[in-house]
Amino acid sequence: MAEFILVHGAFHGAWCWREVVPRLQARGHHAVAIDLPGHGADRSTLQTIALSDYVARIVEAVEASSRPPILVGHSMGIISQVELPPAQIRARIYLSGLLPPNGASMMQLVGGFDPGYLEQLEWAPDRRTARLSATGLRDFFYSCCPAGVAEAAYPLLTPEPAAPYDTAFSMDSPSFARIPSYYIESLRDRIMPLSMQREMCAPLPWAGVYSLDTDHAAFFSVPDELAAILDTIALRP
Repeated sequence: MAEFILVHGAFHGAWCWREVVPRLQARGHHAVAIDLPGHGADRSTLQTIALSDYVARIVEAVEASSRPPILVGHSMGIISQVELPPAQIRARIYLSGLLPPNGASMMQLVGGFDPGYLEQLEWAPDRRTARLSATGLRDFFYSCCPAGVAEAAYPLLTPEPAAPYDTAFSMDSPSFARIPSYYIESLRDRIMPLSMQREMCAPLPWAGVYSLDTDHAAFFSVPDELAAILDTIALRP
């Protein structure tokens, strides 16, 4: 069956996939969740982290895989910046992924986020890192999650470095199409409105687009449904 590499988004770590990994394993797949630099158990200095460090960590995981993996990236969309030959990556799946147009940065799209969510970001005095408030996690990130999930997860969050968000993305459509790419949109996302998700997706050549009737944290709110979609994609020829 398939090999999955699960890549978390802002503030999170490998721990956020803990409901998805066993569900994929139960379907016969192998799944590995990784910590990006400065997140989860990784204690890299936040102020020195660049987008290239995130990409390098994903490349390490790909090269350690026993077979070409399916990359699953939540929120930040950084899996699009992994420049490896198509033979080394079976597919890319974006879960509520942020997709700047070619030459733009993620920060240039942040203005399209729900203003209420942006108010929940607590910036360091030097503006090089930001934390998410407990209210922001509960009411915006995890708005459809079962009771208690946000409270249990909040102590595990880490500050998010700003530098990767200020780096321009390479999103050339022909090269993007060389690896089959799929998008999973979140219909009740309170961070990135559905209209924003669809506007970002429109210019890109997708192998398939799927929908989940949930919030920005499908890995906790609907892990069964998310695992089913990942399985469906894995079974495609």
